[in-house]
Amino acid sequence: MKIIAIIFSILLFFSHVSNALSISSGETAPPFTLSSSEGKTLSLSSYKGKVTVIIFWRTDQKRSLLALQDAQNILGNLKGKDVSVISVIGEKETMDEAKKILADNSMDFPLLIDSDRQMYGDYGIRVFPTTMVIDKEGLLVDSIPSRPASYRLKLNGYIRKALGEIDEAGLDSLLHPQKEVTDGDMLEATRLYNLSLKFVDMRMYDQAIESAANSIKAKQADKALTAFDRALELTPESHDAQTGRGSALLMKGDVDSAIKILDKAALANPYPQKTYYELGKAYEIRGDKDKAVEMYK
Repeated sequence: MKIIAIIFSILLFFSHVSNALSISSGETAPPFTLSSSEGKTLSLSSYKGKVTVIIFWRTDQKRSLLALQDAQNILGNLKGKDVSVISVIGEKETMDEAKKILADNSMDFPLLIDSDRQMYGDYGIRVFPTTMVIDKEGLLVDSIPSRPASYRLKLNGYIRKALGEIDEAGLDSLLHPQKEVTDGDMLEATRLYNLSLKFVDMRMYDQAIESAANSIKAKQADKALTAFDRALELTPESHDAQTGRGSALLMKGDVDSAIKILDKAALANPYPQKTYYELGKAYEIRGDKDKAVEMYK
C-alpha cells in the first residue's frame, strides 16, 4: 500500500511522540555526524544556537515531498530568524534522485545520508516522513510522524515555541482551539444533512457524499451516517460512501464496524489513500499500532 497523496487527515499519527521515537519532548537529541550529498561532514553540534528542523524522508513518497515543501514555505516566512532545516535519507543509492527532487523544488536544505541507519536507530524513526524540531540547546521540542493535514500548523507552532515566541499554553491554544457549538453551527450541520439527502433523491451521488462528508467535519456523526446509508442504498458499491460511513462509525466509537466497512472500501477503491488513513486511525484507537503503521504507510 503506497500512498500517492495524503490530503485528508484529522489527527496526529500517534497520540504521543514517544510512541514513534526513542526520545521524548524535552530530552536531549542524540548527536550525529553524517556526510552530506555535497561531501561535507555535518553534526548536530554545528547547529547549536539555532532551531533545527530535521526531516527524515523517502524519495518515493508524495507525502515526504509535501512535508519538505511545507517546511520550505514556513522557512521562507522566518527569514532573519535562527532556523535551519536538514533533510535525511537512508539509502545512498537514492542520493541522486533526492538531490534532483530538492533542486527541482528550489530547496537548498542540506541532504544527509544515513546509510548505516545509525541516526535512524538513535532517533527511533519508524514512519516516513518524520519531522523533528530541536531547540537552540539541543532539546527535542516535538515531532510530527507522517504528514497530517495539520502538518504546517504543527510545524509552525513547534518552531515558534522553540524560538520563544509562544509558551506551552500558547502552543496548546494554537493546536487545539476550543470551538463552542453555536445555534449557527447546528443550523449549518442540519442544512448539510438535508442537502445530502436531497442530492441522494436527485441521484447526484458525488454531491451527496460531499455534503455528508461535510457533516463529519461539522462533528455531526449521526447525520452523516444517515446520509451515507441513504447513498449506499442506491449505490451499494460506492467506495467513497463506504469510506464516509466508516469515518462516521469511527467518530461514534464503533471501531470494529468501522474497520469492517473500511476494509471493504479499500479493496474496491483504486485510490484508497483516505480509506487507509481512516483504517490507520481505527487500528490506532484499537491499540494495534503495528497495524496502524501498516495502514499509514
